[in-house]
Amino acid sequence: MKKRIFLFFGALCFFVSCTKSQNLNELLNDYEKENEAMGTVSILKDGINFYGKSIGYANIELDKKNNVETKFRIGSISKTFTATIILQLLDEGKLSLKNSLSQYFPEIPNSENIKISDMLYHRSGIYNITTDKNFEVWISEPRSRNEMITKIKSKASLFKPNSKLEYSNSNYILLAYIAENIDKKTFGEIVNRRIINKLNLKRTDFGKDIDFSKNEAMCYYPENGKWHPITFHTNLTGTMGAGGVISNAKEVSIFYNALFTGKLISKESLKLMTTPKEEMGMGISVNKFNGLVVYGHDGAIDGFRSIAAYIPKLKLTICFTFNASSGSHSQKLLKIFKAYQYTITQKSN
Repeated sequence: MKKRIFLFFGALCFFVSCTKSQNLNELLNDYEKENEAMGTVSILKDGINFYGKSIGYANIELDKKNNVETKFRIGSISKTFTATIILQLLDEGKLSLKNSLSQYFPEIPNSENIKISDMLYHRSGIYNITTDKNFEVWISEPRSRNEMITKIKSKASLFKPNSKLEYSNSNYILLAYIAENIDKKTFGEIVNRRIINKLNLKRTDFGKDIDFSKNEAMCYYPENGKWHPITFHTNLTGTMGAGGVISNAKEVSIFYNALFTGKLISKESLKLMTTPKEEMGMGISVNKFNGLVVYGHDGAIDGFRSIAAYIPKLKLTICFTFNASSGSHSQKLLKIFKAYQYTITQKSN
């Protein structure tokens, strides 16, 4: 739910080439030892589990360690779920990407000129409500559809639609409400029916408070070499399709693999999703790293940090879900990828 935090692979190539070679276990053990992260990493190769490991604590105060089943808030990776649902509705002929926002929410400024595609690509000009002063405090309370729309419509359109890219969580909040209008269900029910149940995901949910009794993680921030709990949490009733999904690294990997291997949307819709405008696809970023195309998104909500990435040429999915992390998360992803390559080399020798 934070402001734009994309995966800048190319700018970090030199950094990765200069890091020491480690296998995956060595890297994650270092993260734990040096208090760089707590959470879980999952890697699928050809859709099959290749690696999974958890480090640190789900809840330090309760002395509960993270494990591969621990659930985390995944923040803006939720946008990939939302874009998938919108494209499923497209496949079913229930909407067009050329539909104007005014067909659903005419009260939004400039809605008659904003298309569904503009919202998916973050090119709508709709004001990003998460930039509001004290938004973190406001969103910690339950927020209704009416309250969210009132806040979104309170500011004028920022630019002509499709004239430039500017990340706005408001786009994906509204897209979730549009899905509700079309499917006549709550967005949580829609996510369950269209994605969670289809993929038989057991540890993925939508819009719930953290429940420590159900192996769900607390989040932490670093200070003076120690992790400190963040007790002031976002209420997911307001984040909707911009950041309301809860899951774990393995199930996010399963979702990403299914999506990009054509199991959730049509071939035509997948091509639309992965065709970028200024490195932004629909609900994903599209980057290049060492000649490899990478589809992905990251997430940041409260103290949770996560990244999911799919590399089609390698048929490789990498995801981490952290409930505590310091430093660059793009660097962490690249280190994990390099450690994967080194682990493969070790296994083949």
